[in-house]
Amino acid sequence: MNFTQKNGADVMQGTDAEGFLTSDLEGLPEAEIVNLLKSQWGYAKEQPFDAIGRLKGITTNSGGIFFILEELHSIHDGAALLYPLNEPDVRHTVFVGAINKTQLGVEPTDGLWVKARMELSPKQERTKHKNPFALKVVNGGLERLEAIPEEAANTDIVIDGESYIESWVLEFYRQKHHEQINEEGEQLHAELQQQRENEEQRVTTLQGVAESLDNQVKSQTDALHKTTEELATTRELRDKAEIELGQRKKTMEYQLSRLNSFIEQKAKMLLELDLVSEDDADNLLGRSADESERKGHDFSDVFASDLGQAISYVQAFMQHRGIIYRRKVLEDFFALLTTHDLIILAGDSGSGKTNLVKSFAEAIGGKSIIIPVKPNWTSAEDLLGYYNPLEQKYLSTPFLDALFEAARNPDVPYLICLDEMNLARVEYYFADFLSLLEERGKVPEIYLYSDSEAEHLLSETRNFIALIDEAKVKVDKPNLVSFLDLLRDESLNAKLHELCGFREGDSLLKYHAQLRKLMSSYLNTPSSIQLPPNVRIIGAINVDETTHYLSPKILDRAHIMRFTSPLLTDWSVAEAEMAEFDLDMNLPVLFDAEVLGAREHYPEFDRNDPLVQTLIHVVREFLEPLGIEFGLRTVRQARQYSAALQPFDADDDLILNNIVLHKILPKLMFDGEKQVDGDLARKDILVAMRDYLDQQLTALDMDATESCIEEFDRVIRNAKANDWVVNYWSR
Repeated sequence: MNFTQKNGADVMQGTDAEGFLTSDLEGLPEAEIVNLLKSQWGYAKEQPFDAIGRLKGITTNSGGIFFILEELHSIHDGAALLYPLNEPDVRHTVFVGAINKTQLGVEPTDGLWVKARMELSPKQERTKHKNPFALKVVNGGLERLEAIPEEAANTDIVIDGESYIESWVLEFYRQKHHEQINEEGEQLHAELQQQRENEEQRVTTLQGVAESLDNQVKSQTDALHKTTEELATTRELRDKAEIELGQRKKTMEYQLSRLNSFIEQKAKMLLELDLVSEDDADNLLGRSADESERKGHDFSDVFASDLGQAISYVQAFMQHRGIIYRRKVLEDFFALLTTHDLIILAGDSGSGKTNLVKSFAEAIGGKSIIIPVKPNWTSAEDLLGYYNPLEQKYLSTPFLDALFEAARNPDVPYLICLDEMNLARVEYYFADFLSLLEERGKVPEIYLYSDSEAEHLLSETRNFIALIDEAKVKVDKPNLVSFLDLLRDESLNAKLHELCGFREGDSLLKYHAQLRKLMSSYLNTPSSIQLPPNVRIIGAINVDETTHYLSPKILDRAHIMRFTSPLLTDWSVAEAEMAEFDLDMNLPVLFDAEVLGAREHYPEFDRNDPLVQTLIHVVREFLEPLGIEFGLRTVRQARQYSAALQPFDADDDLILNNIVLHKILPKLMFDGEKQVDGDLARKDILVAMRDYLDQQLTALDMDATESCIEEFDRVIRNAKANDWVVNYWSR
């Protein structure tokens, strides 16, 4: 074979002089990299990766020796082959490794020409040598090449246009081929003999396998018969269990009926004794008045459970009432509602924070309750109330009353908004409740007061009723039922005074009134309540000199949505988004509580998730040097939010953009001039983080949503004007 040495970019088969960059090949599968290299070198995909090269030995520090191939040439046309990389210090060699004499038939030496079959090197070796194309010789893939004798190089004679060659040259090659044929024949004979022995051994092995399979079939057949018998027995037991279950069900229904009858009797007795009101009795019997029947368009029937269509209708429903929000804002708000996390709406007064809560609740057939926060709130008691031991009753709050109301209407979504949430320090009065919101996989329990207080009240009520029954027996007046009858009957009244241990001047009427008040308090405010699954907690805050900044603990656990003045809104863009519906626009779309999502565990931390990888990079390169915490829980919250936004066909750029808006930007509060490392200041890291995210969000639809890059630019402008004091919340 003739081949010539070529140099430079001219030897790059099928590519331009510039070649590829290593970054161009990141993430490509190995098969694709191999096919790409074959294409560049002029090899078809199905062709073996064979080439010609010159051996070169490399001596290791330990004295060992391994070989590489240099001066690589194509097996097809002899063209020199170079890796098509536009990177400095690329070594155009192929790894061979150690070679023994038997492999080539001669002692391997530097400069020996060989034919080699190649494959892609392991990933770690390609990474180590910064060459995604790096090749190695396959095991046993070397073949020594023979040089044509110098005497035979110019032995052809041309006569009358015909070429002749000296007979000794022909004899030279005839003898060489004869010897080669003999060697190959002997080798083939040996291989055939070995193959015969292998086949005989294989037949013996197969016979043993066949016998083993026969035994297995017999064993499995026996097992199948046994399983069939066991299955029949199981079916018999199942039928028997179903009969027993039916009987138990009937028994339990009967017992439940008796229990309900008993409770109704007790409730009736309490009503007759005027110890409870009609409303309290209904509460005791679980017959609390529900909200009036919800009217609206059924989410499942009318919208086929399509959240995208439903939120478009919500937008149109609001516009019908003169309220305009961008669709991405509504989709973002809904996705956050499904997380069960605390949502904080931040912005100036009149920016539409509480209006979003009210109008969204109305649009989905839910209910919004706005709870004004007072500046003097300092503990959880201001939020949930407290038990007054002097009055022996629980003093409730509007927030707690809202939870009780939501519990009585489990199918209705309740959006409870703490208005002006940061007028008081949020971590003072809301910290315990915030911990409850973090509980996942179960419904959080809110404990209001000790069960012993309730037990004391119930015991006192039971004793009072028992004394009334005893008094009626002693004066032989069992037909007196109502408390008014008890008061009117002097003998019964006197006997009851005696049995109760009342002193002269004690008032049965006053005692009864006190007991009635305590019963009402207990029935309306039990000692504990589960956080209703249909409730979402939202905070609305202003950031000015009259309010408090949110602590890192709050920011770490909440999602922040920032609002600007409606006067800055491009209403034409929002109006262009509006969809038209052939529906009664006076009716909402009815969302059940289940549509807002169940309280589930946060997704697991998955470092292979592209979103997680991006967040890890942001934390390591930017947030950690800035002294900003961003833990595993926040990453898992981000993954949950990502899943919640999927029904709206959100792309990766939009998800990352919103996570930065919700979870990263609100934490930017630091001195930008503070040095971090050498001449590097925190302001430099801030700008670098902005530029990195700008590169990641190249596909973000800037017309469809608020851009975190614009918010970064606003923060940086404000910081420059304020001696590089960085504060996301400043205006």
